[in-house]
Amino acid sequence: MIFWMRRISSTRRAAELFVLRLAADGLTNKEIARDMNANEVTVKMHMRSICKKLGARNRAHAAMISRERALI
Repeated sequence: MIFWMRRISSTRRAAELFVLRLAADGLTNKEIARDMNANEVTVKMHMRSICKKLGARNRAHAAMISRERALI
């Protein structure tokens, strides 16, 4: 398991992976928020956290890294 994934709670990890999968599929923050039944700000927070943990410059880079590492 990836080190950064072990450091966070399983609930948050699941939410971040869900956001990452949907973002990688090309959904917008608004669409992801609707699917999660959450606020768009929450999705932005998850994306910011994901990018930081992966060392990604943006959501497209995060999607590329996550596919290379078989996270999604």
